[in-house]
Amino acid sequence: MAESERLTGVWDGLYRYPAGIRTPESTFTAVLFDGGGALSGTIHETMKLGAHDIPASAFLEGRVAGRTVTFLKTYDGSGGQSHSVSYDGTLGDNGDEIEGEWRIHADFGVMTGRFVMIRARRHAKAKRTRVAEKA
Repeated sequence: MAESERLTGVWDGLYRYPAGIRTPESTFTAVLFDGGGALSGTIHETMKLGAHDIPASAFLEGRVAGRTVTFLKTYDGSGGQSHSVSYDGTLGDNGDEIEGEWRIHADFGVMTGRFVMIRARRHAKAKRTRVAEKA
C-alpha cells in the first residue's frame, strides 16, 4: 500500500467513557480513506448508554501526520445523535492500531475518554494465522 494511503481500509474499534460514568465500552466500525494525509470516512457504532444499545452513524474528517492521527466525528442524526467528537490518536509501530483520547465539548463541560482502533483485515489475517499454527 502506498504511504499516502496507509490508513485506507476498515477498522474495528471501541471507546470507553470516563471512569466515573458506569457505561460499558461501545464498539464501532470505521471505514477510512487516507488521501495523502487528509482523512475522511464513516463510522457505524452501537452506543452503550445505560441499558440501551443505540445504533448510530457518523462522518469523519481529519489529518494524518507521521504517527499522529486526528479527526472529528460528526453524528448524522441517527440514534438521536447530532453532536461532534474530536479524536487524537497515535498510530502503532506496525500501522495496524490507533490508540488515543476522544473529547466532547458540551454545555455541561468537557468529557474525555479512551479509544482504540485495529485494522480489520490484518486483524482477521493474524487470527487465521494463529489458528493455522495451532492446527
